[in-house]
Amino acid sequence: MTRTNTIPVPSPSLLIYARFDSPRLQYVLQWIFAEQMGIAWRVTMDAEAWKRYEGPRINYSSTTLVADALQIIPHTLLAEDDIRPQALAVQRWKHSTTLFYNHPGATVPFDLFAAVFYLISRYEEYLPHREDRHGRYEAGQSAAAQYAFLQEPVVDQWIGQLRRILVQRFGLALAVPSFRFQPTYDVDIAWKYRYRGAKHYWGGMARELLQLKWGSAASRLAKGLAKGKDPYDCFDWLDQLHEHYGADPVYFFLAGSGSAYDRNVPPGTPAMQDLMRRTGGRYAVGVHPSYLSHSDQRILSEEKEIVAAATRQEITRSRQHYIKFSLPLTYRNLVQAGITDDYSMGYAAANGFRAGTSNSFPWYDLESAAVQPLRVHPFVFMDATSRFYLHHKPAEAMAEWERLWYSVQQAGGIFTSIMHNHLLGPARENKGWAAVYQQMLERIISRPASSLIQ
Repeated sequence: MTRTNTIPVPSPSLLIYARFDSPRLQYVLQWIFAEQMGIAWRVTMDAEAWKRYEGPRINYSSTTLVADALQIIPHTLLAEDDIRPQALAVQRWKHSTTLFYNHPGATVPFDLFAAVFYLISRYEEYLPHREDRHGRYEAGQSAAAQYAFLQEPVVDQWIGQLRRILVQRFGLALAVPSFRFQPTYDVDIAWKYRYRGAKHYWGGMARELLQLKWGSAASRLAKGLAKGKDPYDCFDWLDQLHEHYGADPVYFFLAGSGSAYDRNVPPGTPAMQDLMRRTGGRYAVGVHPSYLSHSDQRILSEEKEIVAAATRQEITRSRQHYIKFSLPLTYRNLVQAGITDDYSMGYAAANGFRAGTSNSFPWYDLESAAVQPLRVHPFVFMDATSRFYLHHKPAEAMAEWERLWYSVQQAGGIFTSIMHNHLLGPARENKGWAAVYQQMLERIISRPASSLIQ
């Protein structure tokens, strides 16, 4: 469950020769070498100094300086400072799809640095593109979808291969990341019937009767009269799961009500206040900014403060409701609101790797050409995606979860999942989903717990 990076013996600094230096190059090298491999590095434009260097080195230029040296031929992307459509030159290398292929037969036959930067900066999302009906960047427009690598953590795979090459060639002792599972939950609708007021209760009853939804109406009446367990209330059961599996989840609470897509119990309701307070006392908590907040920093800040007041803790984590965000506007608003960690990097309509990686990374704002104080945490799997976009049955969702989990495990990445209490609770329409979620956890942690099924 924990991620460990161990370096038995400190490795000498990696020297990289390049004919240019740029903020883009510095950013991507820092993430690859310092964060992912735990090795010091520096760039030199002095070819003679590079030739004399006796430690590990990479020639990041199109000029051959030393025979048989590790050479990566650069694409122009990292030397540029504007944003323009790029020719991606897609190829395969060591069972992974690559971008910017330019050196057939070489040890690294593509510009790995530019390819990583293109994906984790979300370069393509700054280019003109279509939006779906919710104003979101569509998964189908991405290079990952068009070239069929959306469900491969290609960035993690490339870095893994480069790590192996450096170890074999230079005998380096580099950090090797271990698999980590990070469960997260969005509390969009805490309760279906309870704590919502008589108007909401009887209005919902009338709609269900008019629509001939006899089962839903009967359930509403039974729960309302008996004051029994709400169909969306699975919070105690989730606590049991976390305790049994040693999980350390993050909960995101929706505290806004500015649109028809924001349907949570009002945050000022005593029960909602109590739920946020109790959850914040046990787990990490973040704000789930409402549907209209992606372009309005004022709304975002107000909702953040509501969750902070209820949980009595500083709120620095967020995930956009409906995964509704646009770059760079939404991320700039998050920074201004004091958010340091965002968990929105994924698609609502497709599971997989929106940024090509399962690992977190600092946000690089392409327009301002600078690293910003915001950490981006990609998610890999979301239950709402499987149910409402892919129309999966529980067993089909389990199969996709296992494929994605295996690819992250092999890469030593972070498998971040999104689940929703209203899709796991004991509602009739949720039949089978709580059981399959427990099976998902058992698959990752290999610890059966049949008695925890709701």
